[in-house]
Amino acid sequence: MNLANNRRLEHRHGHRAKRCLALIFSVLTMIGSGFIIGFGIQTLVEVSFTASVIGNSEIIYCPYLLIVVGILSFVMTPMGFYSIILNDKKLMVTHMFATFFLGGMCAMTAVLGYHLNAHVTSKDMETWMKQSIREDYGNPLAPHIQEEWNKAHQQFKCCGYRNMNDFVKSKWYMMQKKLPKRRIPDSCCASCATMHERFCVAFFKDPVQETEKLMVNQTICLQASEGCLSADTSIANREVCLQHSTNYRLSADAYRHTNGCLHPIRSTLEFFSFRIFIYSSMFCVILLLSTLIWLVVHEMSRPILPFRIIK
Repeated sequence: MNLANNRRLEHRHGHRAKRCLALIFSVLTMIGSGFIIGFGIQTLVEVSFTASVIGNSEIIYCPYLLIVVGILSFVMTPMGFYSIILNDKKLMVTHMFATFFLGGMCAMTAVLGYHLNAHVTSKDMETWMKQSIREDYGNPLAPHIQEEWNKAHQQFKCCGYRNMNDFVKSKWYMMQKKLPKRRIPDSCCASCATMHERFCVAFFKDPVQETEKLMVNQTICLQASEGCLSADTSIANREVCLQHSTNYRLSADAYRHTNGCLHPIRSTLEFFSFRIFIYSSMFCVILLLSTLIWLVVHEMSRPILPFRIIK
């Protein structure tokens, strides 16, 4: 009688331990799923548009894969925990195979992230960006390239590949018929928000500036405010930026993005591609380890393999 009671207590404690272990891994997996979903959405929104600019579509594929893996993992995890509670063999096998498959998808995403990082740091991206400006910007057969370059100019506050003079050597410049020709597109002109940040807020950011520099900042701030109703995304002064104005008191370069896009895009994509590799690798380990733990837990009471892994 005592032996039967002891076995019953051992079985009850073992079942409770399985539930606790399953719950811990369920919580970890669901937290990881939510994290990579959020990171995938952030990557998709902030930098995926640069695919045509850098000549690599992996910046689009990777966040989509992260989002898909995260959603499926978040949905499948409660099913695995439910199978532990019911001690359901078929449901458990289904969950383990699904988790293993998602781990494989994570591994593939990590490989793509590594390859993306290698592309971002290579000369290939530089060559592609240079060629894209010269040959493809303004091409009526590929309007998305011009749109993505324009968005890159505005988001990274830059112009061209190395600098704004890159457009003078482009087909976009050569195809212009109206004189005088525009040397830079409108997207290279600073917005009201940018002018406000550069010159109007400069005093508060660095109050210990040289008197001459401070006066220049104040002057440009006042000049820019004449054409800006608020610190929004509208162009501060298009005529001055494109040098169509006869008011030579205004500095044209102050109203432009004069730096090239190569370095800001490269540093931003290095940040995202490296994290794609790290986060995908970590979540892959979690999923594969979770698969192994689920299998061991299930084998402790109800074997699903043709051999015993728990003696």
